[in-house]
Amino acid sequence: MSRITTQEAQAWAEGTKLTISALDVNLLPHIEEEVIDQLRSAFSDTANWVDQNTTPKLVRTIISKMYVAWLYDRTYSEDIVPGQSNYATLLQANANMLIAGLLAGTITLPEETSGNDIVEPVFYPTDASSAQCPTFGPDGDPSLGPAAFSMGMRF
Repeated sequence: MSRITTQEAQAWAEGTKLTISALDVNLLPHIEEEVIDQLRSAFSDTANWVDQNTTPKLVRTIISKMYVAWLYDRTYSEDIVPGQSNYATLLQANANMLIAGLLAGTITLPEETSGNDIVEPVFYPTDASSAQCPTFGPDGDPSLGPAAFSMGMRF
Protein backbone atom coordinates (compact mmCIF):
# COMPACT_ATOMS: atom_id res chain seq x y z
CA MET A 1 0.00 0.00 0.00
CA SER A 2 1.32 3.45 -0.85
CA ARG A 3 1.83 6.24 1.65
CA ILE A 4 0.03 8.83 -0.52
CA THR A 5 -3.21 8.94 -2.48
CA THR A 6 -3.84 10.03 -6.06
CA GLN A 7 -5.69 13.07 -4.66
CA GLU A 8 -2.65 14.14 -2.63
CA ALA A 9 -0.45 13.85 -5.70
CA GLN A 10 -2.96 15.57 -7.99
CA ALA A 11 -3.09 18.53 -5.60
CA TRP A 12 0.50 19.36 -6.67
CA ALA A 13 0.09 18.60 -10.37
CA GLU A 14 -0.72 21.38 -12.81
CA GLY A 15 -4.23 20.30 -13.81
CA THR A 16 -4.09 21.29 -17.48
CA LYS A 17 -0.75 19.55 -18.06
CA LEU A 18 -0.79 16.48 -15.83
CA THR A 19 -3.76 14.46 -14.63
CA ILE A 20 -2.94 11.64 -12.24
CA SER A 21 -5.57 8.93 -12.45
CA ALA A 22 -3.41 6.26 -10.80
CA LEU A 23 -0.09 6.27 -8.97
CA ASP A 24 2.86 4.81 -10.89
CA VAL A 25 3.79 1.68 -8.91
CA ASN A 26 7.23 1.60 -10.54
CA LEU A 27 8.15 5.16 -9.50
CA LEU A 28 6.33 5.79 -6.21
CA PRO A 29 8.07 3.18 -3.99
CA HIS A 30 11.45 4.66 -4.91
CA ILE A 31 10.33 8.20 -4.08
CA GLU A 32 8.79 7.07 -0.79
CA GLU A 33 11.92 5.20 0.28
CA GLU A 34 14.16 8.14 -0.66
CA VAL A 35 12.15 10.53 1.50
CA ILE A 36 11.77 8.11 4.43
CA ASP A 37 15.50 7.25 4.33
CA GLN A 38 16.41 10.92 4.57
CA LEU A 39 14.13 11.39 7.59
CA ARG A 40 15.19 8.20 9.37
CA SER A 41 18.04 9.95 11.19
CA ALA A 42 15.64 12.42 12.85
CA PHE A 43 12.68 10.13 13.59
CA SER A 44 13.09 6.78 15.29
CA ASP A 45 9.79 5.22 14.28
CA THR A 46 9.82 5.66 10.49
CA ALA A 47 9.33 1.88 10.19
CA ASN A 48 5.76 2.49 11.32
CA TRP A 49 5.09 4.84 8.39
CA VAL A 50 3.70 2.17 6.06
CA ASP A 51 0.49 3.64 4.62
CA GLN A 52 -1.65 6.78 4.43
CA ASN A 53 -2.98 6.28 7.96
CA THR A 54 0.38 5.91 9.69
CA THR A 55 2.51 8.36 7.71
CA PRO A 56 2.45 11.95 9.07
CA LYS A 57 0.65 14.47 6.87
CA LEU A 58 3.74 16.62 6.23
CA VAL A 59 5.71 13.55 5.17
CA ARG A 60 2.90 12.62 2.76
CA THR A 61 3.03 16.17 1.38
CA ILE A 62 6.79 15.86 0.82
CA ILE A 63 6.36 12.48 -0.90
CA SER A 64 3.55 13.91 -3.05
CA LYS A 65 5.65 16.89 -4.14
CA MET A 66 8.66 14.71 -4.95
CA TYR A 67 6.49 12.22 -6.83
CA VAL A 68 4.78 14.88 -8.94
CA ALA A 69 8.13 16.59 -9.63
CA TRP A 70 9.66 13.38 -10.94
CA LEU A 71 6.50 12.43 -12.84
CA TYR A 72 6.28 15.89 -14.37
CA ASP A 73 9.96 15.88 -15.39
CA ARG A 74 9.64 12.40 -16.86
CA THR A 75 6.47 13.28 -18.77
CA TYR A 76 7.85 16.52 -20.20
CA SER A 77 11.54 15.60 -20.40
CA GLU A 78 11.85 16.74 -24.01
CA ASP A 79 10.49 20.21 -23.17
CA ILE A 80 12.95 20.98 -20.36
CA VAL A 81 15.42 23.75 -21.17
CA PRO A 82 18.57 23.73 -19.03
CA GLY A 83 18.94 26.79 -16.81
CA GLN A 84 15.24 27.65 -16.80
CA SER A 85 13.14 27.30 -13.70
CA ASN A 86 10.20 24.95 -14.21
CA TYR A 87 7.41 23.76 -11.98
CA ALA A 88 8.97 20.38 -11.22
CA THR A 89 12.18 22.05 -10.05
CA LEU A 90 10.20 24.32 -7.74
CA LEU A 91 8.30 21.37 -6.27
CA GLN A 92 11.47 19.40 -5.73
CA ALA A 93 13.23 22.36 -4.11
CA ASN A 94 10.28 22.92 -1.77
CA ALA A 95 10.18 19.24 -0.78
CA ASN A 96 13.94 19.31 -0.11
CA MET A 97 13.51 22.46 2.00
CA LEU A 98 10.87 20.68 4.10
CA ILE A 99 13.15 17.66 4.57
CA ALA A 100 16.03 19.94 5.59
CA GLY A 101 13.77 21.73 8.09
CA LEU A 102 12.62 18.44 9.62
CA LEU A 103 16.21 17.22 9.91
CA ALA A 104 17.38 20.51 11.44
CA GLY A 105 14.47 20.59 13.88
CA THR A 106 13.14 23.92 12.61
CA ILE A 107 10.02 22.15 11.30
CA THR A 108 8.20 19.62 13.46
CA LEU A 109 5.69 16.89 12.83
CA PRO A 110 2.71 17.34 15.16
CA GLU A 111 1.96 13.60 14.91
CA GLU A 112 5.47 12.46 15.83
CA THR A 113 8.09 12.90 18.50
CA SER A 114 11.81 12.86 17.90
CA GLY A 115 14.88 12.85 20.10
CA ASN A 116 15.10 16.63 19.73
CA ASP A 117 11.78 17.46 21.35
CA ILE A 118 11.60 20.48 23.60
CA VAL A 119 11.34 19.52 27.24
CA GLU A 120 9.06 21.53 29.48
CA PRO A 121 10.86 23.49 32.23
CA VAL A 122 10.63 22.12 35.74
CA PHE A 123 9.75 24.36 38.70
CA TYR A 124 9.07 23.99 42.41
CA PRO A 125 7.72 21.64 43.80
CA THR A 126 8.92 19.27 41.07
CA ASP A 127 12.36 20.91 41.08
CA ALA A 128 13.33 21.82 44.65
CA SER A 129 16.12 24.14 43.48
CA SER A 130 13.59 26.94 43.13
CA ALA A 131 12.14 26.49 46.62
CA GLN A 132 12.30 29.40 49.09
CA CYS A 133 14.83 27.60 51.31
CA PRO A 134 16.32 24.74 49.27
CA THR A 135 18.86 22.36 50.79
CA PHE A 136 21.33 19.86 49.37
CA GLY A 137 19.43 16.84 48.13
CA PRO A 138 20.32 13.19 48.73
CA ASP A 139 22.15 13.08 45.40
CA GLY A 140 24.39 16.01 46.45
CA ASP A 141 23.14 18.29 43.67
CA PRO A 142 24.71 21.72 44.36
CA SER A 143 21.83 23.48 42.62
CA LEU A 144 19.75 22.48 45.62
CA GLY A 145 21.90 24.59 47.96
CA PRO A 146 20.79 27.78 49.67
CA ALA A 147 19.23 30.40 47.44
CA ALA A 148 21.20 33.61 46.81
CA PHE A 149 17.96 35.57 46.77
CA SER A 150 14.24 34.89 46.45
CA MET A 151 11.02 36.70 45.75
CA GLY A 152 10.25 37.04 49.47
CA MET A 153 13.55 38.74 50.42
CA ARG A 154 14.07 42.45 51.07
CA PHE A 155 17.21 44.24 49.96
